Amino acid sequence: MGISSNKKNQIVDGILWKSFILYFIPILISNIIQQSYSIADALIIGNYAGKNALGAIDAPLAYIRLLINTFIGLSSGGGIIISQFYGRKDLKSVKKNISLLLLFAIAIGVILSIIGISLASFFLDILNVPVEIYNLSLIYLKIYFSGTVFVFLFNIISGILQAIGDSKTPFIFLTISSCINIILDIIFVAYFKLGVAGAGIATVLSQILATILIFYKLREKKELFQIKFEITKENYRYLTNIFKLGFPMAAQAIIFSVSNMFMQREINYFGSIAIIGWSICGKADFIIWNMADSIGISVTTFIAQNYGAKKIERIKKSLLQGLYLGGILFTISSIFLYYNIEFIAGLFVKDQAAIDMTVFLLRIIAPFYIFYMFSEVFGGAFRGMGYTFYPMICGLIGISFFRIAWIFFILSDRKDLAMVIKAYPWSWIITVFLQIFCYFCIRKKIFK
Repeated sequence: MGISSNKKNQIVDGILWKSFILYFIPILISNIIQQSYSIADALIIGNYAGKNALGAIDAPLAYIRLLINTFIGLSSGGGIIISQFYGRKDLKSVKKNISLLLLFAIAIGVILSIIGISLASFFLDILNVPVEIYNLSLIYLKIYFSGTVFVFLFNIISGILQAIGDSKTPFIFLTISSCINIILDIIFVAYFKLGVAGAGIATVLSQILATILIFYKLREKKELFQIKFEITKENYRYLTNIFKLGFPMAAQAIIFSVSNMFMQREINYFGSIAIIGWSICGKADFIIWNMADSIGISVTTFIAQNYGAKKIERIKKSLLQGLYLGGILFTISSIFLYYNIEFIAGLFVKDQAAIDMTVFLLRIIAPFYIFYMFSEVFGGAFRGMGYTFYPMICGLIGISFFRIAWIFFILSDRKDLAMVIKAYPWSWIITVFLQIFCYFCIRKKIFK
């Protein structure tokens, strides 16, 4: 069963640079809008509920990412497989994989809610969250995880649509839900003075809306959509392949999140001002992480579809396109953040100590953002070709093991916040050089 010959697949057959940029832009804007949930929370909470409430949302962020990113990583193998089948014009296999991913998303979303709420106190203790914000963090976590099924389902459906080349639909629905999220933030936090609870409720309600909208949009693609629970050898094979590709990404997400929990614990040691400063850094440089993620997704999709279509030259050029575009965008963004961080921090809080801390922390890492971008591009290339094991190993060594070793051996008894933060840029540099080495090791096998 094939795609209509009248409809040209721009990823496989179009002008590469133009198709890449047109695909990348909606993903970037979608990611920015999705991140605007936390930006809106931070701006409104920081100004209407105080700096401790702002710190309370960010202090347990490593725990949230541990659970969410683990299962999104596990399911990401489905997106790669869908892209490859779509590139081959095998819609029957695309349809079956979409059905499996949707059922997986619903089941895991429910499980994540139960785990997230049950273990919230345990992980707050592990993270050494200061007593003055502990209860606020606990309230936020319980509300956030009550809506995890919708967070997970939305991300899965977005990944499915992006895998078949539709990056615009998630952008449209995220725009709508983000506007509602901001309105609800103002109502619950600024007007009703519900603090972190109000921010959590606003986030969950807006995510529910986004999930309903994107689900019905996927249903309109009748040639691709189905939810059908069948125990067959073919479905078992598809599910095995999804997990085979997704397991290394899930393992990478777990190890990455655990290492970040160690890092956050070290930051938490320096008190609420350090937590708030690091929190504002994460809000100020969100464009950096969104650009890297968007370029990585774009490289994965373009390489996966062209890999499925056996177009080797377009695979090479897709990687270069990601490197060129990322290099330009990251250079501009890093310079802008370095020289404007004091003004940006002042939008979130009026406390000068928190602003000074933000400036101090961000200027340590800003010159090195471009190395993180390179690692996302090469990681996306490996994933697109089905080699998910390599980015896992590189991330395991360069990010996770290195950061943990940094804490236990380089820092040791030396409690220096600047030295804690320097673990981030050094880990990016090590990771990207490991990925480049792996890329050159396998390129002859791929491009023979």
